[in-house]
Amino acid sequence: MKSIKEHLMFMLPLMAMLIGIEFILIFNRVTTNYEEKLKNDYAILVVSKRQLTTPMLRAINDKIDSVEPMDRESIAKEVTTGMQDSAMVAIMKDLPYFFRVHLTSYLSLDELKEIKRQLSSVDGILNVEIFGENYHAKHTMFKLVKIILNVFIVMLFIVSLLLVIKQMEVWQLAHKERMAIMEIFGAPMMLRSGILFKIAFIDAIIATLLNVFIFIYIKSSWASTTDITYIKENQDLLLNFSDFLVLFVTALVIVAVSVFSVAIRSSEVPEG
Repeated sequence: MKSIKEHLMFMLPLMAMLIGIEFILIFNRVTTNYEEKLKNDYAILVVSKRQLTTPMLRAINDKIDSVEPMDRESIAKEVTTGMQDSAMVAIMKDLPYFFRVHLTSYLSLDELKEIKRQLSSVDGILNVEIFGENYHAKHTMFKLVKIILNVFIVMLFIVSLLLVIKQMEVWQLAHKERMAIMEIFGAPMMLRSGILFKIAFIDAIIATLLNVFIFIYIKSSWASTTDITYIKENQDLLLNFSDFLVLFVTALVIVAVSVFSVAIRSSEVPEG
């Protein structure tokens, strides 16, 4: 029972760190996917006295992806609804050109304002609308959520790492006699700490597999029944095969850091 408790004291904080890493991976994928969707749905409205082309505007700013002309006739019909046909002819004569300008990526509000300034300086362009308030609200929300998540994960990681190192010290004390004998015979630190690596390595594999099983369940069961439409439609974002490799490598790095930390500190303690 004591042995199981000691292994749980090591695996649980390690799992917490790995879950934090996985949440970061998932959040980055979800954010990238959602920003791509927002980018595709978003467009800058440009009103111009003359025709505009994609190469012309890309020469001004390479963040501009394409220029889509809007149907002037349909705009004129909306304006002249209920009016005589002669009114439409007159409006079409003076009606400027309207364009939707699409971007290559999801930009910050400052970058949008710079594009607006550059486009507004082009001869013939009458007005540029970036819908900044709505855009800024979404962009700020993303940045705030990302900052909060990163701060939480960092704090969780630090606390969990301290718990892992503390449990490693417990194992180091349990095997202190064996390690002391190996030191007398001139065994290097890596060899003396081999027993700690062995125990921690096995627990790291178990912790990684448990985490993977948890997220497989979330992806296959919870995501398909949740009321969150975006998650239900993008279940593939919740777990990738590459995540297993990232989690396993992270677990090994944590194990190595913990063992070396304990081994180095114990070797620096002078014998009484």
